[in-house]
Amino acid sequence: MSSQTQEYTRFHWLIWFLIFFSICSCQSLNSLLSRDPKTEIPASVLFLKSPRKMNLTFFKEGSSHYRCIQWEPGKTTGYAEKIELSFIAYDPSFTSNINSEFGTDLVESYKLIWNRKVGKFQRDKTDKKIIFVYKDSFFKEVKGNTIESLLENQITLKENKSSIDEMEVFELSGETGILLEEGNRSEIGGENRWSHNIGSNQFFTSSSTFTKITNQTIVTEHTSTHYDYNQLSYEWNETEPNKLFFKLIYKENNLLLYFVPPYTNGLTTKTKEPFGYKRMGDFLLKEDLK
Repeated sequence: MSSQTQEYTRFHWLIWFLIFFSICSCQSLNSLLSRDPKTEIPASVLFLKSPRKMNLTFFKEGSSHYRCIQWEPGKTTGYAEKIELSFIAYDPSFTSNINSEFGTDLVESYKLIWNRKVGKFQRDKTDKKIIFVYKDSFFKEVKGNTIESLLENQITLKENKSSIDEMEVFELSGETGILLEEGNRSEIGGENRWSHNIGSNQFFTSSSTFTKITNQTIVTEHTSTHYDYNQLSYEWNETEPNKLFFKLIYKENNLLLYFVPPYTNGLTTKTKEPFGYKRMGDFLLKEDLK
């Protein structure tokens, strides 16, 4: 391993350690992760540009995995919230074959896998890079034979909470955020980190380096070009304080389904959903009459 790589790894480990130390040194983790009062400052949202699509053998077109990151506006450090959301619409022939084979409604038409992670963020002095550290995860999985019943179950089912230690580093530029580094840490598995280098042309291809650290010592380091680099690029949106922010995630016949990022839209007194839209929890439904 080169000395340059060692310096790079030590530098990023130091940054992560300082953030981790600042979190642990607070009087209460709950108070640290609490959301600040409402603000009129526009909030930022990173939304994955190329959601990962599901296999069309089993799922309808449009079934995808989304990622959305929101953070406290107008600050260099504060509360952060990430939502990983899988919206799944099963292919009707697939569900029919499974249910007829086993004689029961084993597979319902729709599924929603929801994972909300909360923690802190830290921006550098130039505001070009931002580091997220997530300490708590809230997970649930719901099903339904219609989209409305699916969303009703999403509202009523409580999240299951667990402790995590994960981090991400983004570079912000224009209307885009690029994921440069991601990692996780546990007592059993040690620390695992993926550092991404986006190639600029055919001579400098994109690559990712996996680093495993145990007891602050690098035990494994491997570089590969086999990564879905579309998953590194995010839209960077600045929301309007008095206007509801939502993103289209699924369309089926005349029905449109939108996701409403909960933290960003909870910061200010937003306008109600537009005419013809039905609000159901963190989602909007609209029937397109065209």
